[in-house]
Parts: sequence; structure tokens; C-alpha cells
Amino acid sequence: MKYAVFACVIFLLLSFACKDKVKEEAIINHDGINMKIIPESPGSKDEIKLVIYDDCAYNALTKNKRIGKIIDIEKQFNSMMKLPCFQRNDTILIGKLPQGAYTVNYKLLDISTLVTQPITFSTSFNLVVAN
Repeated sequence: MKYAVFACVIFLLLSFACKDKVKEEAIINHDGINMKIIPESPGSKDEIKLVIYDDCAYNALTKNKRIGKIIDIEKQFNSMMKLPCFQRNDTILIGKLPQGAYTVNYKLLDISTLVTQPITFSTSFNLVVAN
């Protein structure tokens, strides 16, 4: 019994000691959609990626386009299919970008013919690329 209590105390002490070493992630949270840019502070030589947490597996990437300083990312699904949402993290490659400030536009569209409002979710955020 003494050993079990001692092991629990050691475990708690180590978990609190290691907590400070865990780096806080810069997660973008918009209306329950969690996204993250990797790397956190990208440079012009870095491969930049957008990670979408807990995305439904049936959401298909249909657009990943950059025009000037605007990056448009679009995913689509069809609600008429009535597919179950198997959640997964999706990583979208944005690529290497020259130094500057960019606007990332993300849209999730329902392509069902029964839907009157096809845009299910839409958000924009700034992405700064250092030299």
C-alpha cells in the first residue's frame, strides 16, 4: 500500500514538473473548428501546412489556390449521402511562401441540391511569413 501511494505521489510530482516544458500550440478556433498552421512562425524556406482537427473524413479538399496574397482553401461534402462523420485530423499543404502577410480563406461547402445555404462554415485568418 505504501508503494502505491508513493508511486502516485511521484507520478503527480513529475506530471506537474513536466507541464511547464510542454509548448502551447497556436490553435485557431473558429466556431468549434480547430485549425493550426505548422510551423507556428513560418519562414520563407518552410513548408507551411494547415492542420484541421476533428474534420469529418468525408470532407473532400476541392480547392487549394493562392492568388497573390490570398490563399483559398475549400472542402466539400454532400449531406444527402447521410454518411457518418468519422473524425480525423487533416493536413493541407500550403507550401513555401515568400515573405509577407497573407490572408487564408477557408470554406466548407455542402453540395447537396436540397440545401439552400451551401456554405456550412467559412472563416478567414492572417498568416505572416518571415524571411
